[in-house]
Amino acid sequence: MQTENLIFTDWLARCSSLGKIMTNLPSEEDTLKIAKEIKDLTNERDYGVNANGNKVKWTENKDNRLALLLEKQNKGDELPTGAITYLEEVFRSEFWKRKRFLENKYLSKGTICEEDALDIVSQRDNYFYRKNDEHLNNDFIQGTPDNLQLRIKDTKTSWDLESFEKAELTTLYEWQLKGYSWIAHSYDLPELETKTESELDYCLVNAPLQLLEDEKRKMWLNLGQPEEEDEAFIEKMMQLERNMIFDIAKFKQEYPHYDFYSPILDFSIPPFMRIKSFNVTLTEDDIKHMTRRVTMARKWLVDKEKETLKQLANGWNN
Repeated sequence: MQTENLIFTDWLARCSSLGKIMTNLPSEEDTLKIAKEIKDLTNERDYGVNANGNKVKWTENKDNRLALLLEKQNKGDELPTGAITYLEEVFRSEFWKRKRFLENKYLSKGTICEEDALDIVSQRDNYFYRKNDEHLNNDFIQGTPDNLQLRIKDTKTSWDLESFEKAELTTLYEWQLKGYSWIAHSYDLPELETKTESELDYCLVNAPLQLLEDEKRKMWLNLGQPEEEDEAFIEKMMQLERNMIFDIAKFKQEYPHYDFYSPILDFSIPPFMRIKSFNVTLTEDDIKHMTRRVTMARKWLVDKEKETLKQLANGWNN
């Protein structure tokens, strides 16, 4: 079977999911620790002397420990269980064309409001950031950063004030930004001042009207389909507006015909309090880790594809 004809021979990991194969990376400190312990145990076995120069007895437990360490050293890096679970998902999606729908209100807001998020970042920096739609890739990964000016930026739109306040730089998002930075090295991007420093911006922006109406309908159904004038329903809607609208002037500008339930429109939050940023730095070690893990992931996917094709060819005779 020709490897170059397989689907996954040149598989590119998506930056948005890159972190799923980057967990449990071996650290240089751990590698050195294992090497030192192997050296110390080998001396004890061969010369009967420990690291402090004292005579010691060689035991079965020490022999088992040395064998375990040597096996770990020889194996080197391995794909963790979580990475394999993700690669199984990739295989189902790309080989069998079967994948689950991952649509929900949180993802919908993030997709619809990307430019609103960039608008807040632009206000903060007094610099107009344009939405990037160019899909980029190198020989290992692919992705579409939200912005490619000054330094790579990716925005995340928080659903509400609580989720915004709790937002942090997750490992998944950190590797997403590192991936974008690595890809950028393959392109001439004149407006990009640095290809090693990137920025993750959590932004709290208005929900689009369609999502507000969706939440209103759910609430109406949960309350037993009351009349529009029902006091309990109106009170819930007033709270819903507070939960989903953070810039009243902008909301009124975009939806001039919307009739607010809230009689007093005093619940805007200033833009400077609706953005939270995290800096991410790409290192040479990061590139080595990404190169190695994507190569390992490709091998796993290719082996899985070969085995599946063999099963298909053999049919019921497997």
